[in-house]
Amino acid sequence: MKPIKAENTQYDRYEELLLERDRVRKEAGQIWTVYVKTFGQLMTDLFEEKVACVRQKKLIGYYQAAATRGEPIDAEALDRKLEQEMASYQKELQRMVKEHKACMEAGVSTNYEAERAKTLYRRLAKLLHPDIRPETDREEVLMKLWIRITESYGRNDVKALAELEVLARKALADLAIDAAARVEIPDLEDRIAEVQKEIEDIKSKEPYTYRTLLEDGEAVERKKQELASELETYKKYHQELTELTEKILREGGVQILWRMD
Repeated sequence: MKPIKAENTQYDRYEELLLERDRVRKEAGQIWTVYVKTFGQLMTDLFEEKVACVRQKKLIGYYQAAATRGEPIDAEALDRKLEQEMASYQKELQRMVKEHKACMEAGVSTNYEAERAKTLYRRLAKLLHPDIRPETDREEVLMKLWIRITESYGRNDVKALAELEVLARKALADLAIDAAARVEIPDLEDRIAEVQKEIEDIKSKEPYTYRTLLEDGEAVERKKQELASELETYKKYHQELTELTEKILREGGVQILWRMD
């Protein structure tokens, strides 16, 4: 479809919706950070205990199968096999640990920093936002700047945003792009409807919906208690599996072969 010249009111509406969508996305990220700060350690400990239970159940299965066949078990080969089978679990556990550490180290912005970052981002979005500046998708230098802008906005890094505004204007000038010009946007009404739907979707799903929970002190405590209770249940289950493993080794006729160096 041929691009059409955007009416000012429609164009302004589109810009505002893009900024609102980005603000809501940022807010969802901030809500997730608080959620992980609040429950992350318990969630990580719980997942780690679940992983330990899965591994122990697999070990029991291999022991029982070997006993049924009357075959010895190569301890080193079994360890390697279990490591392969548990690799995806371990990768997810490492991700959770890393994410929790990052969230705990995340700084808290002042109201001034948050508002200043919002103001700077609005100006930068009008300059480089890919949805209103097609050149950003085509020019590597502009896309790299835009990625840095979104990352800095997420951190409310006012200093970085101020520096990036200078770099953005210089990059546009070097590319002979009029920073003040409004581009022609095809299917503007459809795009407006799409962005509105994106905003609604973000607000209706996790992690944005965690806001209600995090704002309720009693609900937070209940959630912590639920996670702690589930953790204790898995710890007990892990102990039962460990005891079963030891019983199988004592009474199940399983022969373990250990290679000597």
